[in-house]
Amino acid sequence: MHPYTLLLAFASMVSAACGGALYLQGRERRANQLAGLLFLGSSLWALCEALTSIASDLATARAIHDASAPGRLFIGPLALHIAMEATGVRSRGLCRVRNALYVVSLFMVCLDWWTHWLIEPVRRVSWGFVLEPGPLLVPLWAINLVALGASMLALRGGIRAMSEAERRQLPWIAAVGALPIAATSISDVVLPVLGVPFPSLGSVGLTSLGVLGVWTVVHFGHSLMTPGGFSGDMLRLLPDGVAMLRPDGRIRSANEGMARLSAYPVGRLEGLPVSELLTWSFESTETDEVDCELRTAAGGRIPVSVSSAALRDRQGHDLGRVVVVRDLREVADLRHRLVTSARLAAVGELAAGIAHEINNPLAFVRSNLSQLEARWKEVRDELERAGRSAAVRETLGDVEELVNDSVEGVDRAVEIVRGVRNFAHPGSDGREPANLHELLEDALRLISPQLRGRAQLERHFGELPDVSCTPQQLRQVFVNLLLNASQAISPGGRIRLSTRLESKRAVVVIEDDGPGIAPEIIDRIFDPFFTTKPVGEGTGLGLGIAYQIVRSHGGNIRVDSTPGRGARFRVELPVA
Repeated sequence: MHPYTLLLAFASMVSAACGGALYLQGRERRANQLAGLLFLGSSLWALCEALTSIASDLATARAIHDASAPGRLFIGPLALHIAMEATGVRSRGLCRVRNALYVVSLFMVCLDWWTHWLIEPVRRVSWGFVLEPGPLLVPLWAINLVALGASMLALRGGIRAMSEAERRQLPWIAAVGALPIAATSISDVVLPVLGVPFPSLGSVGLTSLGVLGVWTVVHFGHSLMTPGGFSGDMLRLLPDGVAMLRPDGRIRSANEGMARLSAYPVGRLEGLPVSELLTWSFESTETDEVDCELRTAAGGRIPVSVSSAALRDRQGHDLGRVVVVRDLREVADLRHRLVTSARLAAVGELAAGIAHEINNPLAFVRSNLSQLEARWKEVRDELERAGRSAAVRETLGDVEELVNDSVEGVDRAVEIVRGVRNFAHPGSDGREPANLHELLEDALRLISPQLRGRAQLERHFGELPDVSCTPQQLRQVFVNLLLNASQAISPGGRIRLSTRLESKRAVVVIEDDGPGIAPEIIDRIFDPFFTTKPVGEGTGLGLGIAYQIVRSHGGNIRVDSTPGRGARFRVELPVA
């Protein structure tokens, strides 16, 4: 077998291996897909030339040579497409040239199959067959030169956006890239046109470019021709957004997480300036997480944190930046809720302090009223013994009624203050025996302003033993349930409290005759932060806190509701 045939067979295998390696290095990237297709075509071209050289007759040689047309004639548009994808330069003019070259190449393949206007074997020589040029060979080569020139324009337009590491690869690509151009020009165009027999070396020259692509990946960790090595399977699985930035701040590539956050397709993110996506300074040298906002495709804004680091190849040359974007919507919501919770805690402490301060003047006012009542009774008795007129006795009765009303009002204020202090007091974490009826009465006194004149309250208390609990926590449970009931009913509605002992468990039932709870949300009412109230009128914490407290006491809380017929909350607690 002639050494030329062995060279072509070897070139075919090497091209196929290089194409597969470059494709697998970043098979999700368009540049890698195109590179794999280009060198697969080169492998087909070399293989067909090897088979042509050993063909038994001219007809077989021509048929095999025609089969190599897709590998030979699509080199120009594929090379331009790869250059555009690698550099990120996608101007409208270059896109039009690329599309036109694809159409022309397809037309040339059809001509090569059905006519003899390009090039074909004509007679056997020692290495195989001599190729005879057709009338369209020179125009075809001119078209490939147009593709080469357009590729150079794409590379030149992308130089400013290239990193230091990529610029270091340019001389290698230029030197090795000239080899297939020179080999194809001389062996496949110039010499056949001049009538000089010479083996075709175009496929062998193109194989050298594939070897260069693999070598740059091995040596630098990244190839300018196929930049897909930046993102792998792990990046696609990350929930956070990850983007690789060029030195000019444009996105080189992004993962699916970034696409989900921004609502942009991955392809649309490539080439987009990061300043249009993030309110974050690309020039920032901070590597710690920085809070900023991400602008979505729909025009919305998402709170995110951004951390970045310099990206370098295996030789230590700068490639750009890698940016990790983390969604902070849940964190921001949690922060807001924690701030609200802290404010509520501060309000509770303030209420406890105010209640304590109010309690002192109420105490001496109550004491003075008691003394006034006692002294007034003495004065009244003396006046009655003196036989004063009926008008005087009526005045004395009015004064006594005013004093009694004042005493009753002060006693009510004292009860309210006591309820506020008990509710606001954090209490101890330890359990102690407590009477549930007393806790219910405390809760009723605390919310009596909300119930007065609005609800008809019914009590049906049974005999209950003490319950081992944290009294303050259970008092909070009853306050939350009673407040929900008072807000659910219409003016004049009814709230019914009942207690009983069932199977060594104390049962407290709070019922109302409001509109009830819709079936579609009844399973969610104990979820934290779930509320049906308008924004600003409820945090959705009441029932969630009640559920957690009851469960922490070894009990259970359930709800039954029929729309239009009210709701019934049942609290079960183990007795002491």
